[in-house]
Amino acid sequence: MSNRKTGHPIGGHGENDGLQALADIWQQTPVAVPVPEVIRARIRQQERRMRVFAVLEWAGSIAVGIGGVYLMMNSGMRDAPWRALLVLVLLTLAMAFSVSNRQGVWDPLEESIRGYLDLARLRLVRKRRMLRFAWLLFVAELGIFAVWQWLSQFGWLEPIFVGDGKSAISWILIFALGMATWSVWYWWRIKSCEQQIAEWQNDSFEVQKNKL
Repeated sequence: MSNRKTGHPIGGHGENDGLQALADIWQQTPVAVPVPEVIRARIRQQERRMRVFAVLEWAGSIAVGIGGVYLMMNSGMRDAPWRALLVLVLLTLAMAFSVSNRQGVWDPLEESIRGYLDLARLRLVRKRRMLRFAWLLFVAELGIFAVWQWLSQFGWLEPIFVGDGKSAISWILIFALGMATWSVWYWWRIKSCEQQIAEWQNDSFEVQKNKL
């Protein structure tokens, strides 16, 4: 039986979102109160934002893919087909992860406070997963560039970095710094959402206690 069928939040044991202990208690306590409008509105707002980001992500990936392949194939380089293939492979990998990471994060399993909060927790797990994947992909790309540059010494491929490579390294460091800044901000947003979920859950406990 899957985690979703049992009502437990989805995510590996290593993807604890900081609310697991509270969530375990929550799963054992049925809540028969109506879903507060503030929770429903927040979840729907997140859904609209996610759909916009998904559309922009796909549109940007298609543009980068078509533009990248076109520039590579018209660059006149001997290894242009390999460079174009590399662009397509990396984009395909990124978009495959994007699709799989968004599965099951659109609607709650049940029309209850528990269903909405489980969905909110699942979205935080997927956001963490996306953040890790972005860094893994970045590191993998750096590794590919390094191997490519090494193979160019044998004449099999043309070098990616020309000259001493200082300019390319500078751009990579700037990109890494920007990505690190974004990651810190994104992680702060995740922690802020965790606190909001905890507040909603505690408020719901109080409402249920008053009804007993």
